[in-house]
Amino acid sequence: MKRLKEINLEEGKPTVAHALIILKSCVNNAKSGNVGCLYIIHGYGSSGRGGAIREKARQWLNAQTRNGVIKTVINGEDFNLFNFKALELKNKYKELGQLLKVCNHGVTIVEI
Repeated sequence: MKRLKEINLEEGKPTVAHALIILKSCVNNAKSGNVGCLYIIHGYGSSGRGGAIREKARQWLNAQTRNGVIKTVINGEDFNLFNFKALELKNKYKELGQLLKVCNHGVTIVEI
């Protein structure tokens, strides 16, 4: 059975470039391993309108979805009871259940 893995891109306060290297490595490792879903913590940014790591990580993840490399990307603020794909992932990965209760702009959920 595939498992959920948490990735904290904020840890150690990396540059945007370094955070993207970590993200790409984690996605590649997940695809070749026993990971089916990534819970990515990138933060919202201190500017109040979204940080650079958040923006670049989501851009890259969405491109990977368009290219067929990953199945699904759900932004934390869209992970709710009204999102069919979010409910589907919550049923596969019970740990995601608590996320349905909060609107978190600082995370992104990825199905590999």
